[in-house]
Amino acid sequence: MSEMKQSKFFLLADALINNIPMALAVSAMCQGIAILQGQVPQWNWGIYGINVLVAYVIACIIGLAIQPPKRAFKLAAKHGAPGSKEFGTWMGVHVNTWYTTILVICMTLLNTEVIAPVKAPFIGVIMGILINYIPVWILCFVISALLMKP
Repeated sequence: MSEMKQSKFFLLADALINNIPMALAVSAMCQGIAILQGQVPQWNWGIYGINVLVAYVIACIIGLAIQPPKRAFKLAAKHGAPGSKEFGTWMGVHVNTWYTTILVICMTLLNTEVIAPVKAPFIGVIMGILINYIPVWILCFVISALLMKP
């Protein structure tokens, strides 16, 4: 098989199901980071709920519109045969980077510019993106590995 073929139903089901744990975990981690940095005083279930909902919708849009796995297939095939550990790892790295980059930027903007009672300066937004990127990337890679078994 030279390229990955998936039905629209599979793409929709995959996006709707697999993005649930991602949205829950990313939202929890980012709120935890904000608490540890003293940016928010305590856990806020309302903000967490908003973040989960928005992260889920954004992740589903990424999965359906950009389709990172389809884009990653050729790259991963250069490093291993489909089904191999190398192939799965390269797929995971590529797909995870797409999701993490878009989610961290969107969620940082949401929490610093939309939800926040006092808007963050531009440098605050950039710092939020940089501080959250690596922990979120690692978390999403681990969750993807558990869900997809690369």
